[in-house]
Amino acid sequence: MKQSSKAGAAVIVLLAITIGLLELTHLIRFGHCFPFGLHADVSVRKADYGIDGITKVYQAKLTNYGLMLAWISVCDFVDDTLSRGAHVGSVIEKWDASSQKWVSIAEFDKSGFCRPYPLGIVEAHLVEKRLWPGQSVSTGEEATAARDVFAIGDKARFVLYARDNKSFPTAPFLIDEHPIQSQIPYRVRH
Repeated sequence: MKQSSKAGAAVIVLLAITIGLLELTHLIRFGHCFPFGLHADVSVRKADYGIDGITKVYQAKLTNYGLMLAWISVCDFVDDTLSRGAHVGSVIEKWDASSQKWVSIAEFDKSGFCRPYPLGIVEAHLVEKRLWPGQSVSTGEEATAARDVFAIGDKARFVLYARDNKSFPTAPFLIDEHPIQSQIPYRVRH
């Protein structure tokens, strides 16, 4: 076998092992394998936003698992601490068991997600961004379970928008907590 053939075979084997390890890590962390290209996942962590009964925040991320760069629309912003950031547009959906369909309950798409608001974002611009292979952009954290439309036992998911009306839903997650006092206009997003 020629030296170049051995080197080519070694690169292919190394690439296959790397992809296999990435898939295994993703499977362990999220419970499913990722497809090649853009893919959305949701993560949850413990946090205290000052809402009695709510101990978790959710964040969706859009990751480029492809081999080529992807162009996406993001909100490039400056927050009230003068820190720069970027987040992707999304919709929060609730599973409606009676219609057997996902129903949009809160939208942060191009029409409204990239705007300044008091004690949050002071400057915002919708821009096109390169998302290199392995790179992610998130929706930002929010206390999804604090929304009055959710009850304990409901299923929710995020649907992220990259550009050109392409959407990427996350896996569903279970709402397992609710504010102690309802009908209070909590700020669920920081």
